[in-house]
Amino acid sequence: MRIADGFQVTASIDRVNLHDHTLAADLQLHVSFPMPAQDPHLPHRIEAHVRAAGVEAQRCLFRALMEKADHQVVLDIRDGDQGQGIQLRGTRPYTFITPFGTVTIDRIRVCHRADGRAEIPSHTAWDTPKQVALTRGLRDAICDEMLAHSAGRSQTDLGDRADEEDLIARSTVLNVVHQEGAELLAAQHRRATAALEEHPEARAVLLPMPPADADADADADADESPVPAGQPVPLSTVIPVGFPGAAAAAAVAADEPRSVDPGMVLVELDEVKTKAQATTGRKQLLTDTALVLVGGLQDLLAAGTSEGVFEQLAGLVCRLDVLDGTRRLLVLADGASWIRTWFEGLGLAGKTMIVCWYHVTKRCYEDLSGAGFAKERREEISRHLLGLLWEGKVEEAIAWLRGCRDEARKPDWIDGLIGYLEKRRTYLPNYKARQEAGLWIASTRVEKFNDWSISQRCKWRGMSWTPQGVVALAVLEAARRNGELDEWRHDRTLPDWKLPPKPLKRAG
Repeated sequence: MRIADGFQVTASIDRVNLHDHTLAADLQLHVSFPMPAQDPHLPHRIEAHVRAAGVEAQRCLFRALMEKADHQVVLDIRDGDQGQGIQLRGTRPYTFITPFGTVTIDRIRVCHRADGRAEIPSHTAWDTPKQVALTRGLRDAICDEMLAHSAGRSQTDLGDRADEEDLIARSTVLNVVHQEGAELLAAQHRRATAALEEHPEARAVLLPMPPADADADADADADESPVPAGQPVPLSTVIPVGFPGAAAAAAVAADEPRSVDPGMVLVELDEVKTKAQATTGRKQLLTDTALVLVGGLQDLLAAGTSEGVFEQLAGLVCRLDVLDGTRRLLVLADGASWIRTWFEGLGLAGKTMIVCWYHVTKRCYEDLSGAGFAKERREEISRHLLGLLWEGKVEEAIAWLRGCRDEARKPDWIDGLIGYLEKRRTYLPNYKARQEAGLWIASTRVEKFNDWSISQRCKWRGMSWTPQGVVALAVLEAARRNGELDEWRHDRTLPDWKLPPKPLKRAG
């Protein structure tokens, strides 16, 4: 390979040997270029030449090793059909697109003497596409680029890295990301299904049917205790700090990190909106996400539907000893109706939900602003209202709002805020007590994951998306942050969830 400034590189393979299932190759690399000027640019110029030489060496080595593997496949089938042997019929070129460029190899074509059937043995053995194959390394590189950059930028970066401007098309970048996301999502579904099948009672308890479809018998079954006869007695009912009847908790320093309530599995749920492409027939797309915290471990989940994320969540939760009451479920979310409907249908004893404090304050601010109070009066009402809610005095807060209703120019905004609080009154604890105890009061971790995986990537001006694209980025980012992406790429199966030690049960 020669480029304009006099740089020249030649890579060649003297021989490739296969012995005891071990490939060995001797690579010769010759590089020459004019000596750069002794100035601050010298290290960068030499670095560029070394990188270009490395790309050429990778292509040469890949070609030689693949052709050796092709020859070995032919040797393995040399007896042919019915043991009558084969006859060589020349070679056919085949193209691989790799992270270091396009590489064409010659593959041997044979004819079986038994019936005259012709084939390319390596095509059958490697299950390659008919014309061009994108290597696994390139597909992974495409996904890594797309997690941070646009499709056009990813296409350019990959081409620059391989010193090949037209390495792949922009449409190929998008198709690969969609395919990889769909395969990873399917693997997550299989993992959740396997966990649920190990616990036959889990689906009825953790995946409640929608109210319109559920019958009385199903509801009755879901309310029954999932603990089989003869099992140890589960933990006594533990009431999370901040709710009526909870034991007092010792205060912790304000700079200490938040912690999960003892004996609890904390689940944070959220939904992210992105602008939809016109071809989807929608204005916006919804991606559902969840985060599970227990025993110092964290798992992130993502799916294109609430049913999908609930299934993944159910599979993980049933592995965390929630079904038998060893641990209790604590949900922290914005209190949206789809979350409340799911939560209220769960057949778990001792379940608890907390509405995220940030969303409570946001809703109060929005509705009080829309009610048309004078600025000073609005600020006074807001301070008093949030002060009551901060200490868990929900009934007093609702009564205070009713007393202020007649002062509003638009009282329907106050009615809406009262309705919001009434629907969520059982999920509004004493936030002050929880904060002083160093416990979670806001769903900040799942919100931050949404920023990393979707908002910071998919909400730039002019961007619009398909469901496959947004979900692919979300599930890939979740797998990466869970530490599962490398294993998935290596053998195309997801590892089992990392589980904390099982806590000891004590009689209630």
